[in-house]
Amino acid sequence: MDDDGLRREAKRRVEARNGFYWYLVVCIVVWGILTFVWWMDGGGYFWPAWAMLGMGIALIFVAANAFLPGAGAVTEDRIEREYLKMKRKAEGR
Repeated sequence: MDDDGLRREAKRRVEARNGFYWYLVVCIVVWGILTFVWWMDGGGYFWPAWAMLGMGIALIFVAANAFLPGAGAVTEDRIEREYLKMKRKAEGR
């Protein structure tokens, strides 16, 4: 990979990690608000768990994109494979 390609990949990784950290902050704030509302309502069945579960699953995918090597990376090889797959499908193979 040339210097420009490395710089683009580095920029993508930094942006993905920043996005992860911002989403983590949003999750913590929303979870705190939901827990506070649940507590003010008298407790009982912990219904905020459903929102926490959904946001937690999304957080896992955001983290995978930010920290796993090659996740979300657009490379010439991946573009070529997708192109060939689409071409074969268009030709009816």
